Amino acid sequence: MLKRTFALSAIAAAMFAMPAIAQQDDAQAYAQQQMEQMANEPVTDEQLETFVDAIEHIERINDEFVEALENVETQEEAQQLQMDAQREMVESVEETGLTVEEYNALAYRLQNDPEVQAKVEAIREDRES
Repeated sequence: MLKRTFALSAIAAAMFAMPAIAQQDDAQAYAQQQMEQMANEPVTDEQLETFVDAIEHIERINDEFVEALENVETQEEAQQLQMDAQREMVESVEETGLTVEEYNALAYRLQNDPEVQAKVEAIREDRES
């Protein structure tokens, strides 16, 4: 399950970080810098609870996207589905109270900080019980 969380976090982070092609290098460098800076800030249990809420929403949207993707006939339909899923993910994250940047920073922490990994896994396990 944690591997799936990692994968979905990475997918969502990649989708959220899709700037215009002309600005891609600058945007990616800035996003990386922000995530690394936030990696040194303390993370509260409340932030992690909210982050897990966002992950659960993104998992649902991703599952729907994958299912819908199986039924597309053209590349244009697939691209439209991806854009719709990305928009839904952004809206869903923002509805939890996180910004996309905060979500991406927490996803970065999830992938790189064993303490955050353990706490997120514990929250998810508690919710499944």
